[in-house]
Amino acid sequence: MSEKARARSAPARNVALILGFLLVAAVGAAALASVAVQAQALGAAPAELTEEELLSRITAGPESTPDFSATVTVEQTIVPEGLLGASQGNGAGSSGPRSARIWHGDQDQFRAELLGQNGDQIFVKNGSEISAYDGATNTLRTGQKPEAAKEQRPERAASPEEINEVLAEISPTSNLSTGDPVLVADRWAYPLTLEPKDKSLTLIERADAFVDAETFVPLSFELYAENNPEPVIRYEASDFQVGDVPDERFQFETPPGATVEAMEKPGNDEEQGEEGREYREPQQVASIEEAQQIVGFPVGQLNAPGGRELAEVRVAESEGVIQTYGTGWGSVTLVQKPESAEEVQDGESQGEDSGREGGQQFEVPTVDLGGVEAKEISTPIGTALSWNVDGVSYHLVGSAPAAELEEAARGLLR
Repeated sequence: MSEKARARSAPARNVALILGFLLVAAVGAAALASVAVQAQALGAAPAELTEEELLSRITAGPESTPDFSATVTVEQTIVPEGLLGASQGNGAGSSGPRSARIWHGDQDQFRAELLGQNGDQIFVKNGSEISAYDGATNTLRTGQKPEAAKEQRPERAASPEEINEVLAEISPTSNLSTGDPVLVADRWAYPLTLEPKDKSLTLIERADAFVDAETFVPLSFELYAENNPEPVIRYEASDFQVGDVPDERFQFETPPGATVEAMEKPGNDEEQGEEGREYREPQQVASIEEAQQIVGFPVGQLNAPGGRELAEVRVAESEGVIQTYGTGWGSVTLVQKPESAEEVQDGESQGEDSGREGGQQFEVPTVDLGGVEAKEISTPIGTALSWNVDGVSYHLVGSAPAAELEEAARGLLR
């Protein structure tokens, strides 16, 4: 993945919280699984854990999780599948449940298979080797995962470990509660509820999860928006089996007639002809002024959106500046970077349709920021704004009402 691509994906965790875990791996939310067996069939219930003990086990889970396989199902009722956004979050509809079969193994091994009417999507990671297959186009993309970077899995191939990472990140700004172990999907699990400590700074009401008592990965997860009795996103793992997964499962053979493409190598700047440059995560700097000295475009600063103060500034070499205002559930992220050729072309066709759901055309909603037109994705759990000015692109994301982020954006443009 190039530095430009990495700069674009830097606020992925915030986008995940705001847009229903639909961008990075997703990550999602989950429905409660029904109890199907008696406690005697599984032996005695595991020991009770405090909130702190349970969170500690969850945080350590990705590095100590045994081999397992499962079927994961994700359903969201925020936006139509054909369009990641709807005006003011109203009448968004449902994309329906999507299920994928996943396998987790040793030595950084992962496989996900999403079966679809137009062709299967398969993602395989075997150590540093990555394969991503799209059955609709019969195209296989292959590449290597750099040691310091995280791969970008397909949207619907999220793993339970990624849900764990989200839980660990939002826990410092959450009130946690747990209870006695219960039976979920034929396995002992710990209930876990997280609520924002300051609900005035976020549109998210709470998250409910059931965490497997053996592997400490989530069997289910639900995300609720304020003033909404039903979860806006659901995630559920079923047919959860712990045990050795054969290495052959993580070896992917090229399908007959498939087009094979090489993934872009991280750190390979084709414009400058630099091969094999070491990938670097965005570096934290002390101030906006320090960031300005590094990049070659003007860096703006928000005026404490919704009372949130500037908490962190990071720079992705010379390609982008990421500012975070506030912390946890209610944080707001501003990304500024040089406008790409793709964004210029996208801006020229902004009025055209950008998605199709059930044969219906959709247009990306826009809003006037005072002479500047911005694309706006507004949902029950947050808002995202994108616009371009003088060769610089801006992306503003937060779990806040559209009007609040629009006001912050207009202030930046004055």
